[in-house]
Amino acid sequence: MGAGPRCVVPDGGADLPEVTAAALAARWPVALRALRHRSFRRFWIGLIISVTGTWMQAAAQGWLVLELTGSALYLGLVGACGSVPILLFSLPAGVIADRFSKHRIVLITQTLAALQALALALLVHTGAVQVWQVMALAACLGVINAFDMPTRQSMVMELVERRDIFNAVSLNSSAFNSGRVIGPSVAGALIAAAGMAGCFFINALSFLPLIVALMTITPRRSRREADGSMLAHIGSGLQWVRGEPVAMALLAVTGASSLFAMPYTTLMPIFAREVFRTGPQGFGFLMSAPAVGSLLAAVMMTALGHRHRLGGLIVFGSFLFPVALLLLSGAPSFTAAVCFLFLTGFGMMSFNAASNTMLQKSPPDELRGRVMGLRSFVFAGMAPLGNLQIGAVGQWLGPRWAVAIGALACLVTAGAARWRVPELQASE
Repeated sequence: MGAGPRCVVPDGGADLPEVTAAALAARWPVALRALRHRSFRRFWIGLIISVTGTWMQAAAQGWLVLELTGSALYLGLVGACGSVPILLFSLPAGVIADRFSKHRIVLITQTLAALQALALALLVHTGAVQVWQVMALAACLGVINAFDMPTRQSMVMELVERRDIFNAVSLNSSAFNSGRVIGPSVAGALIAAAGMAGCFFINALSFLPLIVALMTITPRRSRREADGSMLAHIGSGLQWVRGEPVAMALLAVTGASSLFAMPYTTLMPIFAREVFRTGPQGFGFLMSAPAVGSLLAAVMMTALGHRHRLGGLIVFGSFLFPVALLLLSGAPSFTAAVCFLFLTGFGMMSFNAASNTMLQKSPPDELRGRVMGLRSFVFAGMAPLGNLQIGAVGQWLGPRWAVAIGALACLVTAGAARWRVPELQASE
């Protein structure tokens, strides 16, 4: 009998025995096919653990700032400190990601992030913590994230085959939102039972599995950009985006969401303590509810996303997210707020995962880091302005009006993008 067709599956440089395509398909269901790549599998498992700790720290940090200051404006300022470096450095970080080893850059950034968490843990544990120290450490983490985000996202293409990229992005989203579900809930319980220092210590430890995973994988080498000036390389990335209407529309909606809608999380401690009169555990539920919605959306896209056009998911999510935020702004009760936050997370993830996939697949390999750097610029780099505006509006008009105004601005932008770029919905 003749043997069936055989293939060699690239696995980030790892040597694998030859197997038939049919055997691979049987071994890994469609929803998990990106996990057949050993390097991606190790990276993904480490990511789940690390992200859980990161979200524990995010929730605990918000509660810490509220205890230190009692101010919505300070919540916005701390959020801005963590985001300003992304605004400043994400574009050059994309160039660096295209020029040097993405794998090595991510290993360095994850190690530095662990040290930042440890420093915050020690300050809280000793009782020496002050709000300016929290702001300084948030700024340090912002610098780290400015280089980590575009590099880690574009590195996924070096861990899987091109046809598995949407599945890999969806699995990454599932990992990210698993952490968003578990982290704040655990943080709320830990804050109530043992204080905030434990959250920061556990976050520092949570980076270790991902660091170990990164030390044991060898991503596939992609084409790297030739040497040249930083400004010239940034300009070539911007020029590619300007020639792609769909990419421009995606970045515009992402930027508006980051500026007006995403900062709603900054006000969640205020919603928990002053609007709904609940404590740390209620705060944990408010932070976890959108994560549950995001996780459900990510799981559904992992399992069923290959059956739908990316454009349809993008348009659906870009409208559901701000509509759910509008409902949240008028929520009559804590239970209703949790339900609306669930819808917020579902819509946000539908848009983010699909748009992220499209932006990773569209550019040539040598420009991918810069395109993802530009996405980081509008996704997280706009956050300083977003955190400041929602903190100021929340202080002036109250948290409900601050969320409602941001949701309306995001909704108008999504409608304009759909009208100006009709091919967006039909995009593959």
